[in-house]
Amino acid sequence: MPIALILVSVFLQAGAEGFLSGRLDVTASLRFSVLAFLVTALIFTAITWLRGRTRSKRQATEASRGEVRRLLWEMNAASALTFLGFYLAMAWVPAALAASLVAGVGPLAVVLIGTVRARNPGGPAGWARAVLLLAVSLATAACVQPGSLREVGYLVHVGGALAVLAGFGAAYLAVVSRRLGALGVDPTRVMAHRFHLTYVLAGAVLLLRGGGAASELSLGVTALTALVGVVVPLYLLQISIQRCPPIVTMVLLTAVPGLTYVAQVAFGDPFRLAAAVMVALLVILTVGFAVLEGRTRRGAPPGPDVQPDPDIRSVLTARADTPSVSRPVPHPSS
Repeated sequence: MPIALILVSVFLQAGAEGFLSGRLDVTASLRFSVLAFLVTALIFTAITWLRGRTRSKRQATEASRGEVRRLLWEMNAASALTFLGFYLAMAWVPAALAASLVAGVGPLAVVLIGTVRARNPGGPAGWARAVLLLAVSLATAACVQPGSLREVGYLVHVGGALAVLAGFGAAYLAVVSRRLGALGVDPTRVMAHRFHLTYVLAGAVLLLRGGGAASELSLGVTALTALVGVVVPLYLLQISIQRCPPIVTMVLLTAVPGLTYVAQVAFGDPFRLAAAVMVALLVILTVGFAVLEGRTRRGAPPGPDVQPDPDIRSVLTARADTPSVSRPVPHPSS
C-alpha cells in the first residue's frame, strides 16, 4: 500500500509540474509556493485540531515528545531547502536538468547519509544503483530538453548546486519521515507543521523582489493546481514515506522528471522519440530498483532509527494482555 500511494503521488506531482512548465517565472513560482504551502499548513492544522477533539491522546514520554519536536523542526528546514532550492534553481537551470538533478541525487544522498551515519548503508550494489539512476536521469534530461547539459556560466553552476542541495534535502526528508513514522506520529500532524518555514521564506523572497508582474494563471487555476499537485500528493507521500525505507522512496521519486515530460507532451510540448525511450528506461529502472531495494531492506535487520512495522494482530494482542505499551504504535490512519 505505501508504494501504491507513492506512485499515485508521483503521477499527480508530474502532472502538475507538466501543466505548470513554461507558465511560471521565478516570481510566479514563489507566489505559487506561498499559496500552496500556506494552504497545505492551514488544511492539515485544521484536520489535526478537529481530530484532536475526538481522539484521546496517547501517552508519550517527555524524551519522545522532545525528539518529535526536534524532528519537526528539521522537517521545516529540509522542506524549505528542497522546495525553494528547486524553484530557485529553475531560474538559472533548464527545468528538465533541475528536476533530474533533484530526483537523481536523491537515492545517492540516502546511501551517503546511511553510510556516514553507519545506519543501513547501501553497500556496493546500493551505490551502483544510485549512480546509475543519476546518470540515466541526466541522460533523460538531455533528451527531454536538448542542450540542457551544455549550458555553462556562473548562474548555471549556482542553479545546479541549488538543485543538488534540494536533492539532499528531499533525501533527508525521507530519512526524518521514516523516524517520525517509527515514533507513531500521525502524518496529518507532520503536514500541519513541516511547511511553515517554506511559505515564510518564499513570501520574504517575494517581497524582496517587489511582487513582480501578474501571472498568466488565474487565482482559481493556481489554487486547483496547488490542491492537485501539492496538497493531495504530498499528503499521500507523507503517509508512505513514514512506512517505506528512505532509499525505496527516493528511487521511486526518480521517475518524476520523466513522467513530467509525458505530462508536458500531453499539454502541448513536442514529442521526441529519444526522450520517450529514455523516460521508459528510467521508469523501468525505477520500478526494478525499488523492488530490489525493498527486498534487500525487508531481509535486513532494522537499524537503530527504525522500528519494524508491527503486525496488527500482535498489536491487538499486546493491548489486550498488558496495561501499557512499551513504545508508541503507529495509529492505523498513519
